[in-house]
Amino acid sequence: MLPEELNLVWRKYKKKVFIYAWEYFTKRIHDESLRSVLDESPFFFVEIKFDVVQKELQTSDERSTFWRALFELLSTQKRGCDFCGFLSNDEGIAILFVDTKENNPAWNRFCEEMQIRTLIDIKKWEGITYGKYPPKEFFTANAKHQT
Repeated sequence: MLPEELNLVWRKYKKKVFIYAWEYFTKRIHDESLRSVLDESPFFFVEIKFDVVQKELQTSDERSTFWRALFELLSTQKRGCDFCGFLSNDEGIAILFVDTKENNPAWNRFCEEMQIRTLIDIKKWEGITYGKYPPKEFFTANAKHQT
């Protein structure tokens, strides 16, 4: 079940931001994994669980501000290749920043924009899962096997 604040905000943005259901989102992750390995073009995966948002933001107003800023940012980003989806059992939302570069400027810019809009530094939240996939070591190991 989605948090109340998310439901209220989502109504306004559901025509601007598409969020895949978990079943379809995992398919997109799989497709992106294959593409990223073939093209040696990693992506950055971020999970924002609803219970973490609830823990970090104490009031309903803070959570509503956070969700509004998140959807506004997702709806206005110029990177049409990024996509998001619900986690299993609707535990949260995940975002894939596709075609990332070293030090992932897409994720850094995203966090900076969220901080500007909300005064919240989500990089400091405990429980936010993020990382590059496939890791750089995968490409190195893969190159060794091909020689």
